[in-house]
This record gives sequence, structure tokens and C-alpha cells, in this order.
Amino acid sequence: MKARGFWILALVMTLLSVRRASADDLSLDAWRNPDRQTVQQILALARGAFDGYILRREAPPLPTSLPPLLRQRVGVFVSAMRHGAPRCCMGTLYPTEPDAAHEILAAAMAAAGHDRRFPPIRPGERKGLILIVSIVGRPRPISPGALSTLDPTREGLVVKTGGRYGVVLSGETDRLDRMLAWGRIRAGAHPGDSVALFRIDVVRFVESQTK
Repeated sequence: MKARGFWILALVMTLLSVRRASADDLSLDAWRNPDRQTVQQILALARGAFDGYILRREAPPLPTSLPPLLRQRVGVFVSAMRHGAPRCCMGTLYPTEPDAAHEILAAAMAAAGHDRRFPPIRPGERKGLILIVSIVGRPRPISPGALSTLDPTREGLVVKTGGRYGVVLSGETDRLDRMLAWGRIRAGAHPGDSVALFRIDVVRFVESQTK
């Protein structure tokens, strides 16, 4: 009876985890067609935190009223691009903050001051940088043989080796071989190291280049 009870409990927990994963994946659909005010708020939060950290080492306070989407919990990355090339990028695959608004602030400040792959951003650079806010879904395992099914315009790739992760977001490249190569480098994988692969849905919000 104890064994039967254990397997019943395991089945229930598995079904619950699948339902939670599905709910997370479906919730990302709402991010694909937000209203204009929400988009403006997303980009304003990122820019305010990004510039605020560079100039004052602090982010502006959050608005008292937030759109419903920004009260959800999601993973967020904030990138800064210059002439089509990355200048910095930081974020999390899983939510670590109370809501998306706080997640955007944290990712923007981290990108502005804590991406050690690049030199510190100077105040004079700010106006020449285009910010991108990427909302990411739950990572889902993918086999190497199924990598060709990944859509680099809508999905990102996560490469895991040991306890390290390398993330390549959608829009960084349209070539799957580059996604895999960059993911391995970012994860710190050496040639011959075995890696685990995950696909992630990504929704991007990009600042206007005429701002």
C-alpha cells in the first residue's frame, strides 16, 4: 500500500508539474500582442533602470499603477545593441523578482553594470545604444537531432554543461550552427564536452532606432 501510495503521489506531482509548465508556456502568448501602453512601459522601465544605473547607480521608482502583464512573473533579459552588435546582456531564465516589472529593472541594471564580458558602459554611450527586452518562457529539453526544428526568429537556445548555462536569444543570429556554437562558448563548454540543450520561447521588445 505504501508503494502504491508513493506512485500515486508521484503521478499527481508529475501531472501538476506538466500543468504548471503548460500554463507558463501559454502565458507567454499574452506577451506577443500587448497594447501600446504596455509596450511603452516595458521599454521605459528598461531604459530608466539602464540609464539610472550608469548615471546614478540607482533605478527610478516603479509607477504606482502597472499593466496586468507586468504583474506576472517571467524570466527577462535586457540587451543593449550598438550598430547591430551586442554591447551587453544580462537576465535570468527563471523569475527571481516579485513580478515582471521588477525583473526588467534588475536585468537592465545588471546589463548596465555587471556584464563582465564587456568594458563598463560610459555615460556618453547611452544614446547610441538600442535596448531590447526579451521575455523568455520555461526551458524545454531538445535533442541534438531535433535542433533543426528550432525557429531562431521566435525561440532561443540554452546550452547546459555541468552547472553552467549559455543562453542565445532569438534574433541574435538566424543560423542554428552559430546558436549552438555561441551557446557552448557562453556555457564554458570545452570541445568534446557533452551538453544538454533546451529551447525557450522568446518575445522581444526593441527600442525605436529613431529615438
